[in-house]
Amino acid sequence: MLFKIPLKILIGGVIFLSLILICINLGPDKNSKKQEEVSQEFGQEPSISDVLLLNKNLKSILNVHKEITLKQKNDTNAATEIWLVPNGMSIPNYMLRASREIERCKGKVHWMKEIKYNRALLKYEGEQGVYPLTEIRVIDSLWLPNSSKLAVVLAVNEKNQLLKNKPELLEKLNYTYNLLILSSRPEHLEIGKKLNANLIPWIPMESSIFSFSTEKSNQIKIGITEKELTSKLDEALKKFNNASGFASFNGEDFLAHDASVEHFGNVLRDKKLWFWDLTKRNSASLSQNECARKNIRFRKDYLDEETEAQVTKALEAARKSGRSILLFALTEKSINLLKNLPEQAEKQGTRFVSAEEVF
Repeated sequence: MLFKIPLKILIGGVIFLSLILICINLGPDKNSKKQEEVSQEFGQEPSISDVLLLNKNLKSILNVHKEITLKQKNDTNAATEIWLVPNGMSIPNYMLRASREIERCKGKVHWMKEIKYNRALLKYEGEQGVYPLTEIRVIDSLWLPNSSKLAVVLAVNEKNQLLKNKPELLEKLNYTYNLLILSSRPEHLEIGKKLNANLIPWIPMESSIFSFSTEKSNQIKIGITEKELTSKLDEALKKFNNASGFASFNGEDFLAHDASVEHFGNVLRDKKLWFWDLTKRNSASLSQNECARKNIRFRKDYLDEETEAQVTKALEAARKSGRSILLFALTEKSINLLKNLPEQAEKQGTRFVSAEEVF
């Protein structure tokens, strides 16, 4: 019977069966490759060593400087290990780092609780089983370098005479600081550019508070179109070497006008500019929720009175949240308050940055 089947048909059948077998053999490899691509797309999976060495990785992430093993007690709520970690970061931040690392290494947090005196209790499990209850304790004798950021900003208002008459006083601040300068005051801007400071544009917006004609004539007025606003901002920011954002102290009237704020928000988003709202009235500010939804970098603050208490508050905020801004008016009093700030900041691992970096 086989002799009656044409040779071409036999060869074609063999080739067809061979292709089917090849496809079947390659199928699993293709699927595994696809799964690998999917896993890469949704985040890097921990390696086998990461999973097995969870305890070691966790100590590294937390910068554990010393371990103390305690005697076993009948009390199941008593820690059997103490991990000493450096100052410069708050206990909640340490716990957040710990939970993220445990989760990354496919572990599970059983118990986590902050207790008094910069301490916390942690119990977790991993591939190796359940680890003993551990106390995380912050020690004051060591600090974590560059663990937080602080931006020091000095506002130069239209009446300021110190920048013009005594700019040398700013030499006392031998660290990174920021000067907030009115875009309508070229004489201040010229002096600011000669100093070792990061310059922040202060662009006036329509407000009845301004009493100087220079600022009134340069205000961003209510009813401005998006095209006009873009042009005005480009002109102002160009004076500051094309700064990527700006601030405004006065602008209560403009920022309370719905149509103007809508145009303003669109321009900020399209030009990827950040905005620092320093107006006094809460009702006269952009909605933070709206800015977050539109991916606009926005911050709301107020000018602080120059006191030692405000300096302490800013340092504490930096340590707790990782970033903070200290805003004072440019005066001799504020310079004297700030000249010794590096010593305080260094003790808690806080470094000085431009204001833009803490937005």
